[in-house]
Amino acid sequence: MQTSEFNRLMKYAQMNDDPFGVLGQIYDNDLPHPYFDPAHIGFSKLRDFNHNQWLLREDSDRTIIFEDLEYIIPGEKFNWDVVGNPPCTKRDRLIKSSITSNDHLWPCPYTFNSWHLVQTHLQNKDTFVEQRDIRPFFADILLGNLKPHRDLFLNLLRHNNQLENNCINSFGERAYKTPFIYEGTGEIDLFFKNIELKGEYTNTTVFFKGNFASQYISKHIQEASWYSVVSETLTDNRIFFPTEKTGKALMSGKPFIVLGSKHFLKNLQKIGFKTFDSVIDESYDEIDDEEKRTIAAHKSFTELLKLDPVIVRQKLMPVLLHNEQCMRDKSWLTRNARKFLQDLQTPV
Repeated sequence: MQTSEFNRLMKYAQMNDDPFGVLGQIYDNDLPHPYFDPAHIGFSKLRDFNHNQWLLREDSDRTIIFEDLEYIIPGEKFNWDVVGNPPCTKRDRLIKSSITSNDHLWPCPYTFNSWHLVQTHLQNKDTFVEQRDIRPFFADILLGNLKPHRDLFLNLLRHNNQLENNCINSFGERAYKTPFIYEGTGEIDLFFKNIELKGEYTNTTVFFKGNFASQYISKHIQEASWYSVVSETLTDNRIFFPTEKTGKALMSGKPFIVLGSKHFLKNLQKIGFKTFDSVIDESYDEIDDEEKRTIAAHKSFTELLKLDPVIVRQKLMPVLLHNEQCMRDKSWLTRNARKFLQDLQTPV
C-alpha cells in the first residue's frame, strides 16, 4: 500500500466512534481499520466492570456494536430494563465471548468472538514453546483459586499419589505448589514470584505490562511438561466460555484435558479447533454432573499416564500444529466478527 493511500485510510479510521478500542480487538493493529460512519454507527463495551454496571445505551437512532468480554445468560442474568434504558436494542449488534443455550433470547444480532483467545494471541505472539524430548513433569496443572471442580481434581491427585510427577500451582487453604514453579527466570515468572512472596497475589486479576498477567505463557512451565490440565473458569453446562487457560494450552502446542462445562471440547471443535480423542478418552465431555465429569476427566488423565508421551505427541502432531497455527492467526480468531461487521463498513 502506498503511503498516500495508507494515510488516507488512516484519516477515516481515526474518525470511528470507538472509545473502548473494540476495533483493535478485531482488526490488525498495523493496518488502518475499516471506516464505520460515526453518524450512524458507534462501538462500546457492554459492561463497565470497574463499576459493575451496564453501559447505558445512548438515546439515538445509531447502531451500537457492543462487545462483551465475559459471559451472560440472556433472559436470566441480563437486565433488559436498566433505568428504562436497555443496554442494547433490536437496532444494535453484539460481539460476545461466550456461547449459551439461551443465545436466541438476545434482542439483536450477535456473533461469537472470544476476547480472551484474542488477548492470549496478542500477549504471546512472539513466544514459542520449545517441544523438548525430555521433560521433568507429566503435566502442568495450574488450578489457581480452588473452586469445587479444581479442588476435587487436586484431591484425586493427592489420593492417587500423583502430585510429585506433575507441575501444580493452586491457592487457598488446601493449596499445593510444585517448587519448580519458582525456578523460572522469564519476565512473567519473576513477576509472579515477586508478588506471591509479597503476599500480593490472591486472585488472577493482577496486571503485567497493562494486561491480565494470567494471559501470558510461562515457557519455563510449558516446556517442562508433556500435557496440560486446563481448569476452566466455568462448569455451568449452559455456557461455553473459553479463556486464556485454554488459549495458552492451544498456543503452546500441548494436548490437554479440560475441567469445565459439559461439551466444552465439542464447542471447541465447533469454533474450529481440534481435540485429542484419537488418543485421550474424551467421553467425560458428555457427562452432565460436574463431580462425575471431573472424576471421569481424572480417569482419562490416569489412563494417559500409561502411554509413551513421545509416541502420543507424534500421533497428535497434525492436531497440535493446527491448534497452534489457529491461535497465532488473529484474522482466523476474529473471522466471525469481521464477517459480522462487513455490511456495516462505509466505503471510502
